[in-house]
Amino acid sequence: MKRFNHILLMAAALCVSCGPKVPHGVVLDTRCRITPVKYQGETSLCWAYAMLAAVETEMFLRGDSVNLPIAPTMRALAAEHRDSVKQRGMGQTLLNLASRHHIYEEVCRPDDYVALCGDPGKPFGQWVKLDSPDNWEGNHQFNLPPDTLLALVERAAASRRGICWEGDISERGFSYMKGIADVVPLMGRTTDDHCMAVVGLAHDSKGRRYFVMKNSWGTTNPHGGLMLMSFDYFKAKTLVVILPRDIVAEWYELFEKVAYSTLMSSTVKTRAA
Repeated sequence: MKRFNHILLMAAALCVSCGPKVPHGVVLDTRCRITPVKYQGETSLCWAYAMLAAVETEMFLRGDSVNLPIAPTMRALAAEHRDSVKQRGMGQTLLNLASRHHIYEEVCRPDDYVALCGDPGKPFGQWVKLDSPDNWEGNHQFNLPPDTLLALVERAAASRRGICWEGDISERGFSYMKGIADVVPLMGRTTDDHCMAVVGLAHDSKGRRYFVMKNSWGTTNPHGGLMLMSFDYFKAKTLVVILPRDIVAEWYELFEKVAYSTLMSSTVKTRAA
C-alpha cells in the first residue's frame, strides 16, 4: 500500500508539473470595456454568454452601455422545444436565435458578424462547416490560414472590438483557477468544449503574447473571472471566431485565397449544406 501511495504521489506531481505555468510580469496592452463577468452555473449556455459579451463590447464602442440578459435566449430555446438549460450551441446559434425570435433587436443583427475558422485540414478561402454536435444548425465558417486568423483577431482586439471565441479547453494547459490557457506537452486532439469572449491583449516579461478572455464561470480566479490565453494556445485550440464583419473588410487584401465579394455577400445565418 505504501508503494502504491508513493506511485500516486509521483503521478500527481507529474500532472501538476505538466500543467500551465503562470506567466510573470504580465502587462495589459489593451482591454475592452466590459460588463461584469457572468456565472453560467450548471447550464451549457457558454456560447450565448460569450456572444452576448461580444455584442456588449461592440455597443460600448458605439457609446451605449448594455448588460444583456440570458433570459431571452432561454425563452427562444424553449419556443423551439429545446432544453433552455442544457442545450449546447455556438456563437452563431445565438445570432440565429436572435434573428428567428426577434430578440436583442436593438443591439444584435446576424448580418453584422462573420464566423471564421483556421482549419488546416480544409480548403482555405472557402466556406466550411464545423463538424461538431454543437453545430446542430449546420452553420458555415470562412476558413483562413491559422496565422491569418490570429493576426485578424489580434487586430480586432487591439481595436477593442467584440469577439466571440470557440474552442478546446480540455487540455491540461487550460486552468481556470490559475487564470491561464497555454500550451503544454502531449496536447491531444482539438475538441469543441467552450466559448468565451476576447476582451484584450497582454504580454509577459519574456515577450509572449496573450489574449485576455472573458469567461462565464464567475469571478473566483485570480483575474476576477478573466483569463490569459497565449497566442500559441489560440493557434492550437481555436475552432471558430465570430467578429464584426467590417473587420474583414479592413483586412481582405491580406487574404491570399479569399474571394472578397463572396465573403462580404455571405452571412452567418444557417446555410444550405
